Amino acid sequence: ALIKRESNFDPHAVSYVGAAGLTQIMPQTGKGLGMKNIYMPSYFEEAISLTERQRKLRKRARLLLSEVTATNKTKLAKDARGLMQKSLKCGRERSKLFKRYKRDLLKKDRDDRLNPGKSIEFGYKYFSGLMKAQNGDISLALASYNAGPHRVKQYNGIPPYKETVSFRNMVLKYYREYRMELRN
Repeated sequence: ALIKRESNFDPHAVSYVGAAGLTQIMPQTGKGLGMKNIYMPSYFEEAISLTERQRKLRKRARLLLSEVTATNKTKLAKDARGLMQKSLKCGRERSKLFKRYKRDLLKKDRDDRLNPGKSIEFGYKYFSGLMKAQNGDISLALASYNAGPHRVKQYNGIPPYKETVSFRNMVLKYYREYRMELRN
């Protein structure tokens, strides 16, 4: 069910943030799990940094807009607009780097995450560890798999991210469907 949602069974799937293979393992996660061959060029860290910078700029812009009053509306709206423009620029740069990463990764084809057997083995190892860390709570383990364990800890539960909630719901839906098929 997890592989269906993550890669739709495509062993060469690469996400817009650099997760790769059947189980969509991020490079840093793969290295932490003990995968030996992980493609991680110098510009990958820059792309990750741009992602975080984009999030922070958007958050600051939203915060400014929440503080608008009749007396400061022009200045704060202008400042928020400037932050959003910087955020959009970061997004464009980030997108270019991740597209380059996907192209280079697939061209090199020497990354353990693209090996179906290794992807399943290490994806299972990772998810099993998350299940253990979440005391068997599959919803929290799936949220950790998608958004990262640090986010589940930060929110003390499933993070309020549309993508994470949708991910969890779809994996559980596929899981139930597969169980029904096995019973028949």
